[in-house]
Amino acid sequence: MEIIYSNSNNNKYFKNRSFTSFIGEASDLSTIVNDMTELTIKKNAKVKKLVNNIDFINMLGLSPDILKSRLNEISYSEYKLILLIYACEMHPDLVILNNLDLGLNHKDKSKISKFIKLINAEYKTSFLIISNDILFLNKISKHLIIAKNKIIKYQGDILSAIKSGLVSKPPIIEFIELANEKGANLTYTLDNKELLKDIYRSIF
Repeated sequence: MEIIYSNSNNNKYFKNRSFTSFIGEASDLSTIVNDMTELTIKKNAKVKKLVNNIDFINMLGLSPDILKSRLNEISYSEYKLILLIYACEMHPDLVILNNLDLGLNHKDKSKISKFIKLINAEYKTSFLIISNDILFLNKISKHLIIAKNKIIKYQGDILSAIKSGLVSKPPIIEFIELANEKGANLTYTLDNKELLKDIYRSIF
């Protein structure tokens, strides 16, 4: 159940928000999403029967030749990306990526982030991203919802959730805290470029 969609996106959580990060189980989604449908496809389906936008295929770094294949002939990472394109071509109100990033490399995750932002800009589709990779979530949406046992435990920005101990600290935060213990006075950030700028300013 890596992609779920809804055509009844009228919940207050998504009223003024195109992208939302989420930490929790798929079973917790019922607290904030109505009328969810799991996207299912036959494994022997032909790719060209599912997707037809060559620009989407190129944007996600897939070869156009993939259109000649069946789903059971492509790699697992390619399968995930085809599934994402297929869901977005349906133009639902809301697309939920349920740990779609698992097993994908940094490059693929970056392409997914750019791709769904394009889809939102073009078709106004909202996205809810479930992942335990806090840096991947932060690239897409700074607003985080944490749920457990169908109860919302937290709503707010990702950095505050990290500082409060609600989610595990990524290496970049551990580095900043270690440096600050030694008097570096670095600003908390999840952006490597911003961290490098801050280190540069602290030296000169």
